[in-house]
Amino acid sequence: MSSGEKLATELAFDLLARLCTSADGRERLVGHAAGLAVVAKRTLRVSAATDDRAVQVLGMVARYAAGKEEVLTEMLRVGAVTKLCMVMQADCAAYLKEKARGILREHSAFWNNSPCIAVYLLTWYPR
Repeated sequence: MSSGEKLATELAFDLLARLCTSADGRERLVGHAAGLAVVAKRTLRVSAATDDRAVQVLGMVARYAAGKEEVLTEMLRVGAVTKLCMVMQADCAAYLKEKARGILREHSAFWNNSPCIAVYLLTWYPR
């Protein structure tokens, strides 16, 4: 990825994070066919800044999705939950790992028995 593409991705994720601070922004992101999938796909692929914004976006969507099983199911289906598990295992900042851990804990009852998440991702956490 060139430095221009990297910068464009970082700016796009910064914009997404800002848009997701409002209910309408979160609704539009979730309503877009590729919204959550793109956020999940770019996590851990571009830069630490993108990872930070991606976890922030996923956290806001998950936090305000309480009671909306279709949003939590979509996060599971597109791999966002798996990426959150991978953030906890990756060489990321400690605060980012804690953010990911908090999101996973908040909805663990819903995501825990899913066949979409490999068991080792849920059980292994480096100390």
